[in-house]
Amino acid sequence: MGTYTPPAADPHQRRGPMVILLHMYGQDRSTWDPLVPVLHRAGFAVLAIDLRGHGESVEPASLKLRQKVEERDPRLFREMVDDVAAAYRWLARRPEADPARFVLAGASVGCSIALEYAVRDRSVDGVVCLTPGADYLGLDSLASARKYSDRKLLLLAAAEERSAAEEIGRLVPGAQVRIVAGRTDVSRNAKSDSKAGGKTDVAALHGTRMFGAVAGVEKLIVDFLTEAAGSPSDKTVVASTKGEVYYEPGSSPADRLSPDNLRVFSSPAEAQTRGYRPPKQRAR
Repeated sequence: MGTYTPPAADPHQRRGPMVILLHMYGQDRSTWDPLVPVLHRAGFAVLAIDLRGHGESVEPASLKLRQKVEERDPRLFREMVDDVAAAYRWLARRPEADPARFVLAGASVGCSIALEYAVRDRSVDGVVCLTPGADYLGLDSLASARKYSDRKLLLLAAAEERSAAEEIGRLVPGAQVRIVAGRTDVSRNAKSDSKAGGKTDVAALHGTRMFGAVAGVEKLIVDFLTEAAGSPSDKTVVASTKGEVYYEPGSSPADRLSPDNLRVFSSPAEAQTRGYRPPKQRAR
């Protein structure tokens, strides 16, 4: 299940960049509500989803998805990349959404899922991670980071949870790591320990709990995603997630690509930096 927010009207009738939002463990898509209006005003086509076993994504009951989440079944969490793929297919078909400009944002385990998905889908232009983990719920974010290449990556974490963000950041060329501080008293999960001189539970600034607690974090995220998505392009090319060659849209090879695997890149140069090669030219 998901909540879709179309982009704000564009005076030039351009399509908006796409962003998919991935929530924390044990939460649901509503935790992104503070960020969605900011993304909307910035022109994004926004899809916040409930990952399997969370929120409303718990059917069919026979699969016992919610129980598997509670048991922290690593296989279930590894399969959540398929939820992102399904969300992409739905969003990319929206006429107001531009699949050549595609970014992700994740919180906590949502970071791990976003990074793993980006490894499998080279059309992802950038990822924002709020409190990433290095090896969480069976998802190895360090392994994903090693394969992420030089796409844009923003990693945010409170000082007490900075180690994984910094470790991931060292593995990705050009990654930005921001250590945040903020008002821990605004989170419903903040717990003050008077015996420790008012020290606050680190969970207070974990993941999407940063919203409303870390000054300017929403703008920081949206500005980063806007830059990562880039400008609209009239030189797009397409490729398959299963292939290594890109093609011009509308060409015979492009038309033969499976719609489920088809991805869009802003230019031939972008496709090449993501590891695709041009088609061979026929001899005349």
